[in-house]
Amino acid sequence: MAANYRFTMDQKDIVRLLVTTVGSFIQDRLIDKEQRAKHKEQCAERLAAEDGSSHKDREVQYSDQAVLANLDWGIEALEEAINTSNMETKLARLDHAEKMLQVCALLNSHHTTAGVPNFYLSAWAHLNLSYLWTLRSNVHNSVVHLLDMFIVDPFFSRIDFAPELWKQLFLPHMSSIVGWYAEARQKLMMEVIPDSSDLSFTADLNQCFNDSLIFSMRPDQVEKLQNLEQLYREYLDENTRLFAKYYKDCMNSDPTSAKKVIPMLPIAEPPATPLHEVSRFIPEFVKFGPILPRSAGFSPIIQAKYAAREASRMNTSVSGQNQDESSIWDPQDSLLEENEDEFDFKPNDENMDSEIRNQELLSPNGMKLFDDHETGSTMQTTKLKNQNHSPMTFSPMDFPKAPSMKIPSPKPDMHCKKGSITVLRLLSRPIADSNISTSLPASPQLSNDFSVSSADSESEMIEFQTICGKDYVGTRSTSYEHVNIKELEHSSLVGSDEGNQSCISLPLSEKTSRTRPPKDFVCPITSQIFYDPVTLETGQTYERKAIQEWIDRGNTTCPITRQPLSAGVLPKTNYVLKRLITSWKEQYPNLAQEFSYSETPKNSSNSPHTKETPLFTPPRKAFNFPSHKITDDYTNQRTKRFTQTAVSTSPTSVLSQATIETIINGLKPHVSCVCTSENLQECEAAVLSIARLWKDSKGDPAIHSYLSKPTIVKGFVEILSASLSREVLRTVVYILSELISADENVGETLTSVDLDIVCLASLLKKGLVEAAVLIYQLRPESALLSAYDFIPYLVQLIQKQNELSDDLQFVMEPKDAALAMLEQIVMGGDENSRSLNALSLISANGLPALVKCLDNVGGKISILSLLSCCMHADKSCRNLVANRLEVSAVLELFHGGNDCVKAICIDFLSQIVQLNRRMMCNHILQKIKDGGVLSTMHALLVHLQTASIEQQPVIASLLLQLDLLVEPHKMSIYREEAIETLIEALYRRDFPNCQMKALEALLSLPGRLTSSGLSYIEAWLLKIAGLDEAYNSLVKAEQPGKSDNLTEIMEEEKAAFFWEKRVAFVLCNHENGSIFKALEECFKVNSLEMANSCLIIATWLTHMLSTLPDTGVRDAASKSLLGEFIHVLQSSKNLEEKLLATLALKTFINDPVALEELGKYAKCIYKALRKLKRNSAVVADVIKALTNMSSVNATELWNCTEVVELDSCGNGEVLSLLHLKGHIFSSHSDGTIKVWDAGKRVLRLIQEVREHKKAVTCLYVPKSCDKLYSGSLDKTIRVWAFKPEGIHCVQVHDVKEPVLDLTANAKWACYVSQGTGVKVYSWSGVAKHINFHKYVKCLAMMGDSLYCGCSGYNIQEVDLCKFTSSTFYSGTKKLLGRQNIYALHIHDGLLFAGGSAVDGTAGKVFCLSTKAVRGSFSSGLDIQRMAINNDLVFTATKSGEIEVWLRERVSRVTSIKMRSGGHAKLTSLISDMDGGMLYAASSEGKIQAWAID
Repeated sequence: MAANYRFTMDQKDIVRLLVTTVGSFIQDRLIDKEQRAKHKEQCAERLAAEDGSSHKDREVQYSDQAVLANLDWGIEALEEAINTSNMETKLARLDHAEKMLQVCALLNSHHTTAGVPNFYLSAWAHLNLSYLWTLRSNVHNSVVHLLDMFIVDPFFSRIDFAPELWKQLFLPHMSSIVGWYAEARQKLMMEVIPDSSDLSFTADLNQCFNDSLIFSMRPDQVEKLQNLEQLYREYLDENTRLFAKYYKDCMNSDPTSAKKVIPMLPIAEPPATPLHEVSRFIPEFVKFGPILPRSAGFSPIIQAKYAAREASRMNTSVSGQNQDESSIWDPQDSLLEENEDEFDFKPNDENMDSEIRNQELLSPNGMKLFDDHETGSTMQTTKLKNQNHSPMTFSPMDFPKAPSMKIPSPKPDMHCKKGSITVLRLLSRPIADSNISTSLPASPQLSNDFSVSSADSESEMIEFQTICGKDYVGTRSTSYEHVNIKELEHSSLVGSDEGNQSCISLPLSEKTSRTRPPKDFVCPITSQIFYDPVTLETGQTYERKAIQEWIDRGNTTCPITRQPLSAGVLPKTNYVLKRLITSWKEQYPNLAQEFSYSETPKNSSNSPHTKETPLFTPPRKAFNFPSHKITDDYTNQRTKRFTQTAVSTSPTSVLSQATIETIINGLKPHVSCVCTSENLQECEAAVLSIARLWKDSKGDPAIHSYLSKPTIVKGFVEILSASLSREVLRTVVYILSELISADENVGETLTSVDLDIVCLASLLKKGLVEAAVLIYQLRPESALLSAYDFIPYLVQLIQKQNELSDDLQFVMEPKDAALAMLEQIVMGGDENSRSLNALSLISANGLPALVKCLDNVGGKISILSLLSCCMHADKSCRNLVANRLEVSAVLELFHGGNDCVKAICIDFLSQIVQLNRRMMCNHILQKIKDGGVLSTMHALLVHLQTASIEQQPVIASLLLQLDLLVEPHKMSIYREEAIETLIEALYRRDFPNCQMKALEALLSLPGRLTSSGLSYIEAWLLKIAGLDEAYNSLVKAEQPGKSDNLTEIMEEEKAAFFWEKRVAFVLCNHENGSIFKALEECFKVNSLEMANSCLIIATWLTHMLSTLPDTGVRDAASKSLLGEFIHVLQSSKNLEEKLLATLALKTFINDPVALEELGKYAKCIYKALRKLKRNSAVVADVIKALTNMSSVNATELWNCTEVVELDSCGNGEVLSLLHLKGHIFSSHSDGTIKVWDAGKRVLRLIQEVREHKKAVTCLYVPKSCDKLYSGSLDKTIRVWAFKPEGIHCVQVHDVKEPVLDLTANAKWACYVSQGTGVKVYSWSGVAKHINFHKYVKCLAMMGDSLYCGCSGYNIQEVDLCKFTSSTFYSGTKKLLGRQNIYALHIHDGLLFAGGSAVDGTAGKVFCLSTKAVRGSFSSGLDIQRMAINNDLVFTATKSGEIEVWLRERVSRVTSIKMRSGGHAKLTSLISDMDGGMLYAASSEGKIQAWAID
């Protein structure tokens, strides 16, 4: 192919060819899922082989594990992307896969990772990245990554990753190298072939290549062949890399560029120019050179590279030594593993001869290898020599003690002929066949040689028996003189991957390998499907009878691992495995029957010496032997072991048929008694006898089959219902349990004979704990178990101490059965039933018992599931579990479990760290962080990458809490990944459950949890906002459980404060506040519950920003969340939500940029804020900030509407108004005081009193709001008390003078009368006149200071303790007219004064502490009356013109005109403190009200 385009194709054609060829290759790979899975398994096999053979003593670092994990995660993510149809999921998985694979693609190819060469990992990563970019429709990057694969690792790329692609792109360029290799190899082989002088140099010598040639070579010839193979491989690799770089340059070169550089086509030059043209047919071994089997790992390649480096530095004096070592064969290479599905040997294939001829290769380290290209098999031939060609014999290093061999009858022709040689092969799997020859040698004199016998059929087998027991002599020289070569064509040599060295041949008529059961279902001793599997402490599983026989023979070690066995008694049956096997048998009944375990021994007619299957076949380790002595020791050890096992009896021969029949005959009278006798005592005795015989039979299937008859089972059931003997009841339960465990059909029989669950339930409740085992085995539905109220009794069973074991060994412990039943009851059913059953378990005091049982290795998963379910049902039990828990047991299960087990552990751990005691929670987190053999944080991080989407927020929350145990000053990959996972979860609108999990995790992170595990962060935020009812009720409920130790309380509060601040800091500062953007997206969901949770988290984070140092994230918070908070404030009908939004807005008013943005919404939110003022003091701060902004037009914020006008002219003028607690008090000129209800904006008269004889000029209420004071022209001051029915006069003080204005406190009553100065009246009856020679127009009091507005535009300050006066303020006097101060009000430490308009100013605002002027009322109208609330100041003229001012800025907003007659005067003006209403009274006796919106 290359000859056609090598010099004619331009760059564009080459790029087009690459895109087409690579694209076709990748499309085929992407379409064929099975091929990808098979390829991954093959590559993993090579990794496993390297890990198992090399670097055994090397400690693998976590970084190495992480690199290998990244490769695995990347491939899995890529597979998920290929298999999914959801585009969003596909893109997400592709991004994750790229991130993981890039880690391996960029590895340094000169180093290794966990013993694996980096170039192999990098090449594998590039291959998968090529798939990835194809899925992204980026053909260029796909081709470049595939070429990078050949550049990084050309050897494994052409034999493992893409051999077919290498043939298309690179092999055509290697014709000169292939020709050189073919000629060089032929020259070398011609030196070995007998009578080669009769052959032409160009003859096809491949047909003459066979094993005998390889093994008849002299050491120097072997070394030459090894060197040739090594050089050939190096040239193929180097030129492959060279052309891959050329192709890559073509892909990256821009043909449209002005300065384009055309890549130079390389030329593959061999070490020497071939003399002859290469034939059109190129054998596979010539194309590829030595093929490295997957079972060999990477060691031969690495050793070859290192050897080449060492050779360049070594002195020539040691060359002889190297030559000797090069001829040494490594016994570790005696067997090569192969996938059993790949073996498909077809004798009728026309290419069979050439295929076999071309399989002979020598690896760089001298290992004899073969490659079957058509079948994908990789094998190793038997290492034999033909003495006819060479008198040399093998040393012990060459072949570990040659075996005897039996072959069909010989033919006279013993020479090599074309097409007549078929190589014997070794497979890495045992193959059982009933036709295998097991006969011994016919004559003693031939026992040490290859014996010959006649054969009438081509299907007769060749037995190559490596181990011969006592007949083994150990002859080191072997002969082919009796071997018929043609007969060998119809056989193949089969080996075992279990360490069995016996080689069994199969007839060629068997074209396909037999399908076998899963290897985990087959006993390694008996090679049969498990009937009664037991798992030893070493982790290996065996058939019970086989391993028992192994132990009975005096062995004290595990047959496979060789580890010592400490337990003298075998463990219980592995019922999990047994159930899996039962399920598999139902799917494959034919195959199950073929490989099923048999009680009677196979081939019982054969002599013990004819057995070729040893008792056990432990997997052989790979060793390197540096000396002959070690090799001999190893050979002797193997021979001794197999000699011992070859003469042993089969483990299936434990019981003879006669013994079984004897036991059955002994059972018959007792069974008859059980089934027919009406004497209960006889039946009970018969039951005990049956149990003894059953145990003696060791559960033989024949006995089981006999006892499983429905009639016999019915007899057991009747005794179970009638007997009162505990021993008999236990025995019956034991027998029935054993029968069910061996055959589940017995359970159906029990239910068919009316074994009522009530009977077993009654026995369990009466204390027969073994009944739990039988109930569990009957598999009743969870609803049925719940109906019988089993939970309390099962808890009692778990709490009981383990009784001493007796002669009845149940299939499982009653405690284990109780745990399983509890799990079935609690975890079964719907969510409501699970919750109810979990509460029943809690009320039965089951939690302490479950926590204590965590030491039970077999039930940890069930216990954790139960505890988690209970904590979900009643979160208050978390503290109980946390106080009693040993975290190490959970961590051990987490580190060693699969993904399902890890999920259960994480759910449990996430529950127990949600406690209301911060210090206790931190202590548990520290134990989780420090516990376990492996790093818990690293394990969580690894699991986070592979966990399901819904599990990720929970894992991330736990991981973040562990990371926050220390101050978050430095960057942490754990923290970054955890927060990033939570943020990504908030974006997943297509997965609302995932979003809700993330929000729940964020709500629990601050640590503000109640004793029941609920978050009270919302109640805490509402308390800050001014709504503290919910928080106070929570505190009251939590008070009984709190400690009385003040120091402990303070330490707990301190720890909680620092934790909350730490959590807020890392969340807010992650990637410049990216969490705020995620919360903004989360606000847009349709779920009310989710929106509320999002609002709480956003408010908490925003509020915490005010306590954290400013790192620049406030701007990000305001940009993302400001609009959402404003939307909640406007649209929500929930008071709590509005207050949360307002609390968040309060944080933004301290940020000038955010405040400016907030000002844009002032008009639309001002009304909502004013309505909230009465519920929260925080609202006033927001309103104040908005109204003080210069960019906000205050006029647009207000709207004044007249609500009502009342006419009280019947009582004369309205002289004074007072607002207090939703009531209006009015005084009139006829001496009447009226009380009005102003709750609904419409004044309603509720009381009218007239105790003053003349006009009531003034009303006053002190700040204490406990009394009402009234002054009148009748020269009295009255004190009124507030009663439910109205006001009631309690004191009357005669002051001898008319009272024009009044202010008072608990000590004094200060009033204005006729004349100058002010009068101070003590409640004891003493009056004092303080005269400062000015007429007083108004009064205001604060503490012991009295402020008097006087004539002459003057304010006097009177010290009520010293009865002295001083000038507080003195205004400018005008020559014309009078200037007076008519109104004074004190509010928030400010003195508001209004009076005559002077130079465009009618009043001022003073700071009482400094007497400084804070503002002025710029108005040309005199201020006669004044009213103040939290936001506004109202000033009024005598004629009824009312002006509205902003209190903080003292800027005019609007004006209101009072409707009145022509000469009516405004006599009084008041406003409620919330600023919602304004009231004015006139001299016409009218009261007018306005609503301020």
